[in-house]
Amino acid sequence: MVADALVYHPAVAHYLKFVATTVGRDKLLRTLQYFARFYAWYLLRTNRPQTSIQPWETMKKQFGMVRKVLRAGKNIEHFKAAAAASDAKTTDPVLRYTAVGRQLGYAGYLTLDLATLLDATGIRKSPSAKRFQQEAFRFWAMGLACSVVAQTYTLYQLQQREARVDRKEGEGVVESKRIAM
Repeated sequence: MVADALVYHPAVAHYLKFVATTVGRDKLLRTLQYFARFYAWYLLRTNRPQTSIQPWETMKKQFGMVRKVLRAGKNIEHFKAAAAASDAKTTDPVLRYTAVGRQLGYAGYLTLDLATLLDATGIRKSPSAKRFQQEAFRFWAMGLACSVVAQTYTLYQLQQREARVDRKEGEGVVESKRIAM
C-alpha cells in the first residue's frame, strides 16, 4: 500500500517525464554540477582541508564530462533550427537574422565541443583540442550576442508599440496590459 502510494504519486510521474528527455537530464546534472562547484568554493573559503574539497571538485568535473557526452549530436538540432529560421520569410528581418546567427553560433559551439570529446574523455589526446575549445567559446559568445541583440530589438519594438497605445479607450488598456506581459 505505502509502496503503491509512492510509486503512483504525481510527483514521481512528473519526475520521470522530466528525466526522460535529454534536456531534463542535462538540467538535473547541471544543477548538481553547479551545486558541487559552489560547495567546493564554500569549503575553500572557509579554510577546510583539501581532503574535504576534493570529492566536490571531482563531482563537478565528472558531471561536466557527462553533460559533454550527452550534448553529442545536439548540434544537428541547431543547424536545423537555423535553416528553419532562415526560411521564415514572414518574420521581421532583424529577428530572423539574429535567430539564424544565434542558432549557427550554438551549432558551431556544439560542433567544436564535440570535436574535443575524445580528448576530454582521455580516449585520444589531440594537440588541437585547446584551439577547438577556444573557437567553440567564440561561437558560443556569437550565439549569446545575437540573442542579446534580438531581445534588445524586441524590447525596443514593444516600447514603440506601447507609446502608440491610447489608454483612454478600452482596447488601449487591454493592449497595454498585453504588452506588459
